[in-house]
Amino acid sequence: MINIEEHRSTDVPALPPIERKIVFDSSCEGKRRAKGSGVSYSLRGHQRQFCLPSPSALKPHQDTYSGDLDTWPAHASVTHGSTGTGVHVTKDKHLVVINAKSGMTKCQLTPKPKFLEQLERFLEKELASLGATEVRASEPRLQAYREVFEHLIEDFKTYKPLLSAIKNEYEMVLAQQRDEIRHLQPLQQMLVAVSEESEQKLMAIREHDKQEVKDLKLENRRLYEKIDELNSEQLSLEEQVRKLSEELQANYIIYRDECDARKLLISDINELRFQQEEAMMSKHTTDAVEPTKDDPVTLRIALRKLREDEAEATRKLNEMKANYGDVIPRRDYEQLKTQYQTLEEKLEILKDDYLKLKAEHDALLEMHKQVVQQRDDFYVESETLKRSGTPRPSWSRCSEFISGGPDRWKLLSNGKTSDELVEVLLNEIRGIGPSDEAEYFEGLGFGPGVPKYLQYEGKVKNRRLKVRDCNVLMHDIWKERQIQSAEQTTESVSLADFIHRYLQQRFCLPKMAAEWAYNLRDACQKYSNNVDIKFFWAVVCGEGDEQVYYSLIASTAQLLANLVKMDQARGGHQTLSQEDFGAVIADFYLTKSDDDITRLVKAATTEQGIADDAPIRYALLFMEDDEYRSRPFLDELKKQRFQDTAKYVKDIHSKLNDHQFVTVGELKQAIMSTDPETDSARLDATVRWAFGVSDNAPMDAAITRPLGKVLTRLQFGNIRRTGFKP
Repeated sequence: MINIEEHRSTDVPALPPIERKIVFDSSCEGKRRAKGSGVSYSLRGHQRQFCLPSPSALKPHQDTYSGDLDTWPAHASVTHGSTGTGVHVTKDKHLVVINAKSGMTKCQLTPKPKFLEQLERFLEKELASLGATEVRASEPRLQAYREVFEHLIEDFKTYKPLLSAIKNEYEMVLAQQRDEIRHLQPLQQMLVAVSEESEQKLMAIREHDKQEVKDLKLENRRLYEKIDELNSEQLSLEEQVRKLSEELQANYIIYRDECDARKLLISDINELRFQQEEAMMSKHTTDAVEPTKDDPVTLRIALRKLREDEAEATRKLNEMKANYGDVIPRRDYEQLKTQYQTLEEKLEILKDDYLKLKAEHDALLEMHKQVVQQRDDFYVESETLKRSGTPRPSWSRCSEFISGGPDRWKLLSNGKTSDELVEVLLNEIRGIGPSDEAEYFEGLGFGPGVPKYLQYEGKVKNRRLKVRDCNVLMHDIWKERQIQSAEQTTESVSLADFIHRYLQQRFCLPKMAAEWAYNLRDACQKYSNNVDIKFFWAVVCGEGDEQVYYSLIASTAQLLANLVKMDQARGGHQTLSQEDFGAVIADFYLTKSDDDITRLVKAATTEQGIADDAPIRYALLFMEDDEYRSRPFLDELKKQRFQDTAKYVKDIHSKLNDHQFVTVGELKQAIMSTDPETDSARLDATVRWAFGVSDNAPMDAAITRPLGKVLTRLQFGNIRRTGFKP
């Protein structure tokens, strides 16, 4: 609020509106000139006076130009009430009150400006055309007023920038509000949907808990009923006790009266007896004096007195019977008192039980609330985890499909994250080794302890052989070994030396031979979970008997011959029923159990993908492809062969009592105890193999070997149980 102070009585011309480019003179001279004009103003709450410029300082037709708007107050035509009274401005610019009693005519009043009338007519016309005559918030009505305001701004030249800025600010706020409303509408719909979903979940939870709450309410109602019964029983017992107390008090009074009466009666009886005795004594005395005479008067007096005493005694006796007829004995009173005390104790116990039950019930209700809250929290957490979490894979299952088995998978996966384990699996699928696997092998040199096939100096390339390549090379070595054994007339060499000769003949270059030798060794160590590769490597290292391989081939061929014989007996259809197939295996392997036979039949049906009652095409089970891929039936047959040997060696080990060293005699005794049906030739061959003694060399009974080495050689030796396990 600005207070204008007039310091002079002369008329001061009206100040023009301040435009944007007007610069105030803040110098002292300007202030003196403004002060000399006599016009100044001050702000409310401030002591400082602000001077206005003098009229002579204003520029003509610039600062004094106020636009085309007429000066007319907004309240000039306002009427108050329905009486016709109004406030108007005269031509002399004075406000007057016009009513019916005043003699002021309309000619003496200032009319509305034409521009204002035009704007009002335009506004009324626009509102009527838009149908927004009713005073309420609406977009068409706002648009009409916006156009009128724009016309006003266009005509009001002086304040046009300020009014336009004000209008723009309002428009910006309205646009922002519209955008916020438009953005909030989807959120409102989402809020409604979430509210409905929450209500549904809440209803489901309430429906789920309704039965439990119902049971708790029934239990609560039952407890309340029990409490009411106990309270009723307590009140009944208290009423009985009160009645018994009153009756006891009355009976005690009666008893006390009767006791006093009895004492009086006893004293009267004693007095009468004393009087009777005196009368009798006087009578005896009289009889002694006059034995033949009785005084009739005395007798009558005595008789009357006796009759009176008898009547009094009868009256008292009847009175006692009448008074004490309903009195209970003291024995019954003591019994009732004991029962009352017992009932009081039971009532106290029931009260304690009730308080405990009530406390437990309150605790259960509180616990129920906590459990419901925890359940809701867990449900929300579970839903969140379902949306955001993924199940952790069981990486241990990969060991069944990785070359090298669980030991190699454990080595590859140790300390690696899930992403790194996926990379390891992809490398295994592509045949690429782990990143830390060396690209080259270091040659072991030509030392005396190095096998011939590994004698090489320098770096050898790591080919990272797969299982298939290792199997092909291994079976080719076995095939050449069989041909060499059939043609060999002199003493045969070890398999390790034969591998050296085989690689030298197949790969002419020493470097290539060494490369395949080192890669073969690496593959055999890497894929030791494979039964064939593990046994082959044991033979190469000198720990396995080469005859095991030939015995497996011979037994497999003999089993096939027995199956062919059974097929010919059944008609020669190249198939056998599962029962006949299992019977042939049981007849051929006498020491196998029923479970072993069942597993072999199951492996055959799994390999051919047939049902449990379908016939088996047995010839296909013994065929091998070019890549020497393992087949379930032959793998199971070999697996059982080595398992039987392992069980046999374990039984022998149990007979040796964990000795660190074992002699030839001790081993023979353990074998005879484990397999009594073995013959001397087989026993001698087994012991020679276990101790590493050739067939032609003499064997001393005192030879000693470490027990672990002996058991390892037996594990891969050509030994088996002759009879059944004792």
